[in-house]
Order: sequence, then structure tokens, then C-alpha cells
Amino acid sequence: MTRHVLLLRFSANLVPVYSFGENDIYHLVLDNEPGSRVRKFQRAWQKLFGFAPIIFAGRGLFNYNFGMVPYRVPINTVVGKPIIVEKDPSPSQEKIDNLHERYMKELRTLFDDHKGKYGYGEQKIEFIE
Repeated sequence: MTRHVLLLRFSANLVPVYSFGENDIYHLVLDNEPGSRVRKFQRAWQKLFGFAPIIFAGRGLFNYNFGMVPYRVPINTVVGKPIIVEKDPSPSQEKIDNLHERYMKELRTLFDDHKGKYGYGEQKIEFIE
């Protein structure tokens, strides 16, 4: 059961939230650009187990070059307007898809409205399925 189904069944409002800077607290050790062997392996793993493995690194406790401690970067969280969800004990797939689409649209708007304030002016948000 997806989270969207639960939201509809229990009429819980959905609030879009985005944190600028979270992607900068670690760096990827292996290049996983689209088409690379690493990316193909990640996609295959994701189909089997439901998540994509990554190899990442941060800084060390006593050095800044390598370790598992996150880099010291500011994380700024912005909160959007709640999406009012009408209660539906057995929502149709169309209703679930519409709610998901609405959430993604609001999340994109939230990102675009605030990206300039936090140094992400030219970047675009990309959703990965």
C-alpha cells in the first residue's frame, strides 16, 4: 500500500517540503551518470530489492578528505502550503495518480520559488522514478 493511498483513506493533508543543501553533505565515490555501468547496476538492483545502492563518502572526524561524517554545509528547509486531501476509503488508481501529480507539481513550484535564495538559481529539480 502506497503512502498516497493511506493519505486518501484517512484524509491526512499532504505538505510539500524541500531541503536545500541535503545533496551536498556527501559526495558519490563512483560516477553514476545515465548509461554508465554503475547506473545500470543500480537500476537492476533497484528492480530486485526496491532501492538503489550507492557508495558515498563525507569527511572524517579529524580530517576533511575522507570519512563518513557529513560535510558541514547549510541545510535550508522550506515548507509549502498543505494539499487538502478528501477522505476516500477505497480510492481509484486515477485519484491516487492525480494526488501524486499534484504533490509533484507543488514540490517543483516550491523548489523554483526558493532556489535563488539558497544558491541554486540555475538548477532544475529532477524527479527519478
